[in-house]
Amino acid sequence: MQFLARAVELDSIARLGASSAGGALVFTGEHGIGKTRLMTEALARSSLRAVLVQTNPAESAWPLSGFTAVFASIDDPRAVEFAGRFTLRSTEPQQVFAAARDLLTMLRGLGLPPLLVLIDDLDRMDEISQTLIGFMAGRLAGTGLRVVATAQRLARDHMLAFRESPLAPLSFAEAAELVQGELGPSADAGTVQILAARSGGNPLVVEQSAHALTPDQIAGREALVLPMRPPRAMKAVSAVRVATLSPAARAVAEDVAMAPLSDVGRLTGDDVERIDALEELLYSGFVDVHGQVVRMHDPLLRSYHYWSLEPHHRRDRHRELAALGDGPRDRTRAWHESFAPAGRTVVAELLEAASALTEADESDAAVEFAERALLIDPDLTTDHEGMHRFASALAAQGLLDLASRYLARVHVGTPTAAENLRLATTRIGIELSRSHVVPTDDVEASVSLYGDDDPLGAAVLLSMVSSFHSGRWDLEEARRWLLLAGLFVEKAGETPAGYTDAARMIDAVDGRSSVSPVAARLSSDDLQELSVWSLTAFATVLCYQERYAQARRVVNVVFHDHPTAHLARSWAWSLSLINEIRAGDFRRAHAVVEYWNAEPTDSERDHAGRALAMTWHALTLGLRDEANERAEECTSRGSAERNPAVLARLSTFLGTDALLRRDLDEAVRLFTLADAGSAHIDNLSLVRHADGLVEALTLSGRPAEAEAVLQRMLVQQRERPSTWLDLAVARSRAVLAPDEAAPALFDAAVALHEEHAGDYDLGRALIAQGDRLSRLGLRGASETVLATAAAAFERAGASQWARRASAGEPVVVRDADSIMTLLKAEERVIAELVRRGLRNREIAGELFISLRTVELRLTHIYRKVGARSRSHLASLLN
Repeated sequence: MQFLARAVELDSIARLGASSAGGALVFTGEHGIGKTRLMTEALARSSLRAVLVQTNPAESAWPLSGFTAVFASIDDPRAVEFAGRFTLRSTEPQQVFAAARDLLTMLRGLGLPPLLVLIDDLDRMDEISQTLIGFMAGRLAGTGLRVVATAQRLARDHMLAFRESPLAPLSFAEAAELVQGELGPSADAGTVQILAARSGGNPLVVEQSAHALTPDQIAGREALVLPMRPPRAMKAVSAVRVATLSPAARAVAEDVAMAPLSDVGRLTGDDVERIDALEELLYSGFVDVHGQVVRMHDPLLRSYHYWSLEPHHRRDRHRELAALGDGPRDRTRAWHESFAPAGRTVVAELLEAASALTEADESDAAVEFAERALLIDPDLTTDHEGMHRFASALAAQGLLDLASRYLARVHVGTPTAAENLRLATTRIGIELSRSHVVPTDDVEASVSLYGDDDPLGAAVLLSMVSSFHSGRWDLEEARRWLLLAGLFVEKAGETPAGYTDAARMIDAVDGRSSVSPVAARLSSDDLQELSVWSLTAFATVLCYQERYAQARRVVNVVFHDHPTAHLARSWAWSLSLINEIRAGDFRRAHAVVEYWNAEPTDSERDHAGRALAMTWHALTLGLRDEANERAEECTSRGSAERNPAVLARLSTFLGTDALLRRDLDEAVRLFTLADAGSAHIDNLSLVRHADGLVEALTLSGRPAEAEAVLQRMLVQQRERPSTWLDLAVARSRAVLAPDEAAPALFDAAVALHEEHAGDYDLGRALIAQGDRLSRLGLRGASETVLATAAAAFERAGASQWARRASAGEPVVVRDADSIMTLLKAEERVIAELVRRGLRNREIAGELFISLRTVELRLTHIYRKVGARSRSHLASLLN
């Protein structure tokens, strides 16, 4: 089993080793949590001389056996000789403590070089040794020893001298990585997720559960038995925990364990004793209750309860619990009935319940229902449509690996063209969401094979692909697919909503004056009737038509009415950010990023749009080193996804930041890159780089090139008019104007901005005016204008531009030690790695955490310590 680095714990050990005062630390955790692995890794990484003592439980009956092993490991003849002669006159506490003091005096007299003593399973030593070591642990100064131990728990008072640090279970991402390593690279990704979610974050459970799978289960060809049988490593641990419960609580716990979730009322009824027993379970942390739904908190305890029952008892209890279910609200009746001899008859009900659970954000429970259905009927003789609906529901949640797992189990005996096209559309939609690349061959093959027999299905598929291309401003491909979709729409005699959405998207991206805007009046009833994807497309159109408040309203409908449609919500968050940036409301834009980061991460894959959002977020907070690293990721992902929209926006954001810093050569390079990357669409209002390019070229002494860009802007102003382009042209004319004409043109541009622009764009016009007035020698007027610009930027939330207009602000310098005290343990680890010069990807690899986790923690660190960038943080720490 591979080692998953516990960075915080290893850092604690390293800091203890570096301490001149010595000390003692103990890591506690359940069996299998990785204590021995931690000790082994600490031994390998230690910069001090280190020794590892592994306790032999068979010697626990021999007094002082553990103590002797520890002293023998010191590898100093004097210490070994002393330990061999050491005896206790009595096991009375006073005598033991006196002997421990003698030991400490002897150790101080030896003048040992620093030594890190690692003791694995200290709590399994003989009691006298534990008492001696525990007493010495708080008095190691001057001995040269640093002691780090592991134990399941600290049950004795004499161990309190150790500083305790509990080992937390692995995160889902860490568990999934470990499962993947155990099952191999060819393992079904859905199987990996199912195993990781039910491992309890325990590495030993992962190892034993993975080894219990058959090759067909690993490959996703055979259903899993859920709940999984408890690994032998956890049976004894679970038995000890269950033994603390009252008989009534144990009985209720067994009933809760019979299903992935249960209805509180049906489990307890009006029985006061069972109600109290459920309260006991809740208070003890055995169960979670949300509303009227109860489930076991620990999947390993659930497995233990479930499989500890005799088979006939389990079967009888399933039958009794099934009888309690009634009405449409009951989601577990089919589950319990499936364990009866006639369980095959409820496969359709199991899959229907699985889809409903998924839509209710209960995907873990839904997976158990689906796996149960596959166990009963592996071929899904008559229920392939139910499995297809379930896979589609998972895809909508963003659970793409699970969706692919179950979609692969849909095998229709003699499928119709409509069934084939629906399957193809779902499969292609999953692939689009996973790779962000259109599988062109698959689309064309599906349409050519089945489109003539199901023209409406072909139109739906082709419209989806067209909208996907429009979203990345690839209008040529979008129009090609929509034209083909139109032929099938004509043949079908019916227009799907997706076709209308795709056509509107193309018009909005193109931005020609001949395109009429969508209806200005937004009826709440009409919005409620739209699908989540139609809402997202509608909001995109509104955003591109500069109707930002209305776009914000539509996006909020997605967030409010579709809380579990995580895949669509991811697109909506990206759109919401772009909408607020285009509106010039940076405060709202930053809030969007914060809310987006609070969304569940397991259901969203990283993509170029998200990397772009994090780049903008870091740039506008002044975290430029962080932004540059995120920009590298965005470039990589945008190129892999063939997404010109993201790449053009990225160059514009970076170019704007370079202009802010007056790095004019870099600004020209980046704006030119944005210009080249968006040359195929002509709609300058989408990229919004042209005004920056004019300003950067002019300030660089290249007015002829700037004038050429302005002439293109004027052409587009006639063909694709927009409020932003009117403002950009007015500002660019003033920037390019000769000194004698500039003041009047700037006055006109500012007046236009005051009437039509948001505060950010107004601030950009004012800061350009103020800089020009300063170069003209009009210092007083310049200072007044720049102060007004700073106020506008502050209102917009553009703090970096406000500082630029105010000519900067002082930097607060803090002592490095005081900085570290502001941070949590896990933040200190990351800060230290930044100080050493590691980049985010290297930090994520070093700590075995996700890149997103590193970014989030760094953002919090920057805010806590007042750092503006990675290099600034490193300088503060140094």
